[in-house]
Amino acid sequence: MGKVLFLAHRVPFPPDKGDKIRAYHLLKHLAARHEVWLGAGADDLADLRHEAAAREICKDVHFAPLGPIRRRANLLAGLPRGAPLSVARFRHPELARWTRRVLSEVRPDLVFVFSSAMAQYVVERGGAATRLIVDFCDCDAEKWRAYADTAPPGMRAIYRREFERLVKFEAGVLAAAEAGVLISKTERKLLADFLPAGAHKLHVMPNGVDVDYFAPAAEPAGDQPLIVLCGRMDYPPNIDGARWFAQEILPRVRRRRPDAVFRIVGAAPAPTVRALAALPGVEVTGAVPDVRPHLDAAAVVVAPLRIARGIQNKVLEGMAAGRPVVATPQALDGIDAVAGRDVLTGADADGFAAAVSDVLTGAAPSDLAVNGRACVLRRHQWSAQLRTLDDLIGRLGVSAEAAA
Repeated sequence: MGKVLFLAHRVPFPPDKGDKIRAYHLLKHLAARHEVWLGAGADDLADLRHEAAAREICKDVHFAPLGPIRRRANLLAGLPRGAPLSVARFRHPELARWTRRVLSEVRPDLVFVFSSAMAQYVVERGGAATRLIVDFCDCDAEKWRAYADTAPPGMRAIYRREFERLVKFEAGVLAAAEAGVLISKTERKLLADFLPAGAHKLHVMPNGVDVDYFAPAAEPAGDQPLIVLCGRMDYPPNIDGARWFAQEILPRVRRRRPDAVFRIVGAAPAPTVRALAALPGVEVTGAVPDVRPHLDAAAVVVAPLRIARGIQNKVLEGMAAGRPVVATPQALDGIDAVAGRDVLTGADADGFAAAVSDVLTGAAPSDLAVNGRACVLRRHQWSAQLRTLDDLIGRLGVSAEAAA
């Protein structure tokens, strides 16, 4: 059993949104096989209360509060140093001290960094005397490059500078690491293009889904034409997708099913999302304690994302729940599903509306939902995806044993 220092940019509890879900399953997997020391930032201060749950599976835990005041101070401090602002915002002196203590006293066999920003705590030491694996998740630099191309003129230089600084920072991180992992082949290629010298170190480790937690309901959904979108609703791609569906796709669907209802399920809905509830047939729930009842009630689960990065958990969860899923092609990146058999796709408003309407009117393949769940059972369980991590750690000579 090895000793692992796990650094995450956000507290992996509760696992209720994309990056936290991935970090949680990685942490739980490692803690079952190794002794783990967990350090994480808490940009949502409510997450600090989950320290006790983390201590149940970890040898030691340090959560650093990264509230709005601390984040603003970090950004101001990062400007003169030339640090990427998306890295500086996750800085906390107490977490830095705790990390130094773990590195010097525990001498971990492996440092696992979730999100490259957290590599600042180890790479700045000139490379700790330990092996480093970095989960880049997505190619974050591509986001800033895209912003630089599409933002208003006054912001383009700022985004371009952030892109350039982040590429330079991540080049240093990858040079110090034994391996890096990304969520899909698409994301790996993007980062490899930016960091060609370290491309040979990059591997793909897709997200999984908890197929038992999202098992289909015992009772069928019934005949209610309910369309469900799940996701955190202050996230720009989800905001765009919700607005696009409510304003352009739902009216087309209601021409064939006038009683169709579009339910937007997710925490922190932005004002523009809340305003959609004024449209005919649109419901906005806000935060819910459990998304599963909404998935169980859905006649169709949708992922109308025109701006999509990495693997979409909302797609995997809808498929695991045994519901028909309709998604844009970009929302299926990294998901090993066959369009027309496991899911339906729509690239524009007309195509998306036609696919949803086909499900609601019974014109879609009758085995679509069954095939979707079979797909995630076959290809997207966490146990299958995490073999990549076990293989990487094994190559570094860090042995794994079942935790006592």
